[in-house]
This record gives sequence, structure tokens and C-alpha cells, in this order.
Amino acid sequence: MLKNLLLALLLSVASNAALAQTNLLFAVNEGVTYRTGGDAAKQNYKAIGDDLGKLLRGKVRVEVIGEYATLEKDLAAGTYDIAFIHPTHIALAPVKKGSYTLVATSKAHTGYKASFLTNLTAQPKTAEELGKVLGANSKPLGSPDTNSITAWLIRATLRDAATASKQKQPALKYTRYQDSIPFMVTAGFSDVAATASEAIVKEWVAGGGKVLTTSRAVPIKNVIVSNALGKEAIAAVRTYFLELSSTAEGQAKLERIGLKQGFVAYDQNEYVALATWLGL
Repeated sequence: MLKNLLLALLLSVASNAALAQTNLLFAVNEGVTYRTGGDAAKQNYKAIGDDLGKLLRGKVRVEVIGEYATLEKDLAAGTYDIAFIHPTHIALAPVKKGSYTLVATSKAHTGYKASFLTNLTAQPKTAEELGKVLGANSKPLGSPDTNSITAWLIRATLRDAATASKQKQPALKYTRYQDSIPFMVTAGFSDVAATASEAIVKEWVAGGGKVLTTSRAVPIKNVIVSNALGKEAIAAVRTYFLELSSTAEGQAKLERIGLKQGFVAYDQNEYVALATWLGL
């Protein structure tokens, strides 16, 4: 009996040691094509950061990272212990490499897709038809920031359409923010311009505009954890995010970050497979 008690105590100590961390960095990125971020975002994620600190028995510092180049460099170097990242292509690279694990994705954003806004009357049903429609227009196609996930979705869709139709891909004209996309069409800069903002698409259609086509959907707003933390810590962080919406306190924290529906699991193999389609 004494031997069993000692063994249980040792296992408990070992488990606590596996979870115990010292100073941890929680990186947050909310995209580059929406007008968010800054000190307000840092405060919004503080409560979650504090929870993660208690969970991992360490001190968690929240940093809002606005520049994708910084995110990519720091993820490649393993700088972040935990990261909440809006753009799929940025989060995908270190997961594909095997240095980070995907633990959760926003429940409300598993079907993120680009919608191609237009005033054209064409209604292509296939990638081949889409390629022919786009190939017949001389104006560049409007897109948000060149390294936004929306731009990656646009380019992958255009590549598939050009391949199917044997037409040349249209040139792209970039603008920083999603809310500039409708203006590119109404002002005549483009016959087609794409956005992934559901609010913008809804307003566009309500005003009589058309959606030429949509891209394949991907999950965005993903939580990834450094594999250097170990399997137990990764599992603990996964459980935390997946169960965050199950309590009133957790729901309040989710409201602060604009994700009231919470997080869900996403198959990592399917996630990594998206890299091929995106052209990563």
C-alpha cells in the first residue's frame, strides 16, 4: 500500500513537472486586412493569457503581432510558445514543418472563403467556365493585401480556373483592407474583386451586386502550440480552448475577443493538406 502511494505521488510530481513552464509567450494576430489590433486587442486576450499561465504553471506574456513577416520569422525560430493566428497560411507553415501542433480553430470560421464580387452577368458553374470569363476581361482583379489569407485563396482559385480553361490568369490589383474591395468594382478599377468579409458580401448583394464565384473554404483563427512544450502541455492547452465556451466565465472571455461561439478541433492531417492547394 505504501509503495503504491509513493508511486502515485511520484507520477503526480512528474505530471506537474511536465506541465510546469516558466516564462511563456502567447502571440496574437487578428489579420492585416481588418482594422483591429493594438493595445485593445492585447487587453482582450489578457484573461486568456492569465488562464494559460495558471494552467501551465508559469507566466504568460501576451503580444499582439501585426506584421506577417514578423510572425513568419518568429514562428520559424520557435519564438512563440502559443499562437492565435488569423491567417491559415501563416499558421500552416510551422505545423507542416512539425514544430507546432494545431490544437483548435474558431468554430465560427471553419468555412472562411473568398467571394468574387462583380457587376458582370456571367454565372460560371465550373472552374473552366470561370477561367474563360476572367480571361475575357482585361482589367486586373481586385484583392486585399498580397499576403493576406484572402489573397492566397484568390490566387489558388485563379490558378485552378486558369489550368482548367487553359487561359492566362488575370493580373491582380491589391489594396490593404477588405472594406476597399467593393469600391474597386464600383469605381471601375476592376470588373471583379474578391473579399472574405461576410458583412461586405451581404451588403454588396443587398445593393444589387453579384457574386461571380467563391473559393474553397479553409479554417482561420487557429491556435497552435510549440511542440517544445511537450505532449501534456499541448493537450492541456487544447482542452482549455475547446472547453472555453462551456462556462459563463469562459463565454465572457470569448466575447472579449469576438469569438462567442468558441473553438472546435480540426483534423491536423486535413489542415496540413490545405498547404498543397494554397501553393505553400
